[in-house]
Order: sequence, then structure tokens, then C-alpha cells
Amino acid sequence: MNAVSKYYKPELMDCPKCGKKLVYRYAVSQKLIYFSNGRRNRIHNLGYSCPNCKDNMIYVSQTANKLAFKGYTYSVKIVCMIAKLKEKNMNREEICDYFFSKNIEISDRNVDNLYEKYLECLRIDYKNRIPKAYKMMQDTYGQIRISIDLVTVCGTIFIIFYDYFSTEMLAFVRFEGLADPKVKEFLEAYLNPGMNITVIASIRRDAIFIPMLKKLCPVKTKFIAFNKF
Repeated sequence: MNAVSKYYKPELMDCPKCGKKLVYRYAVSQKLIYFSNGRRNRIHNLGYSCPNCKDNMIYVSQTANKLAFKGYTYSVKIVCMIAKLKEKNMNREEICDYFFSKNIEISDRNVDNLYEKYLECLRIDYKNRIPKAYKMMQDTYGQIRISIDLVTVCGTIFIIFYDYFSTEMLAFVRFEGLADPKVKEFLEAYLNPGMNITVIASIRRDAIFIPMLKKLCPVKTKFIAFNKF
């Protein structure tokens, strides 16, 4: 199957500092990504900047940023699937065969590398990283913007926080479903009406997760949906 090129620009096109319209500068990344449905897309993440501030800040698409871990060509969902398959005691060859049956080319070495990346993300010290990022955003931009992804694999969910401005992953946390009481506990620690959270980019539709986020955030928080991919 030939790869389809898809282009993504920042979901919000106004400078967060001065409000001027952002202008295109260059493609920040152009990488081929394998998705769990067997498709391969070449994702072009287009960088924009403010012609007025001239602060060298490049704004990118939150959608393109969250599709795959930096430096990797497999979607985040595939990484999470590998973790779940390993929990079923499947070996590397069996996992490769499983993905081949779904038209996803992957080597046993990639299986190992992606699983190591998964474990690395689980070890992120989000209790320190999120507050530190919030302070940096508040000091630099006078506001907090975050991107929150939700990945579901066989009933297990993964909630992933990203810094909207730097695109750094701030948290990668696993729960056994949205009904897990620890989900609400986790979200309440980093989303509350007293925080200056102005923008959240997240999944397009969910009858439970999005209302949960909106209930915890300030009324003024603007929710923008990830683009279709």
C-alpha cells in the first residue's frame, strides 16, 4: 500500500502572545507512520511563527505531534498494543506475525525497541514534570496550554499529556478503563478551575472523557479537537 501524504498546521493560528496571525516557516517533520489499521501515512507537521514577536518560537500541529513518539515511525497505539501483546506472553516472532496479519511491517528488533520506549514513557516523573511545565508556560506565555490524548487498547486506556508549546510529553499514564477511580484522581491533580488553562487539544468525540475534562477545567478553557488522520 502506497503511503499517503497528509499535511498538518497548528490548530490555532493566532499568536498566543500578541494575537497576530501566524505565518508558515518550514516543515518541522516529515515522517512515515504505520497505523494500527494497516495504513501508512507520511505526516508533514508544518511549522508557523509570529511575524510580529520574532521570538524564534515555532508552533506546530498538536494532532501530528501526538500520532507517534518522537524518533519513531509507529503510532502510539501500536506501541501500546505491543505492550498488551507481551502481557499475553507472546514472543517477538508471534507479535511480528500478529502485525503482519494486519498489513503492518515490523521487525523483532522494532518490537523490542518500541516496548523499551513504552516502559520509558511509563517511568516519566509526571508529578514533577507537569507542574514544572505549567510554570514555564505561565511565565513565558501568561497561560497554560496542553494537549491530552486518550489511547484505548482492549479495555486499557493510556492518558498522555503534552506541552502545547514545546510538544514535550509530560505524562504517560495507564489505567484499566475510564471507570477506574484513579483516572479522576489523576486528572483532578492537574486540571482544576483555579489553573490558568486556556486551551486543551484533545480527542474529537467521547461521551465520557471530554465531559470529564470540561468539568474539571476553568469555564474559559477552549477545547479544540485533534484533526482527522
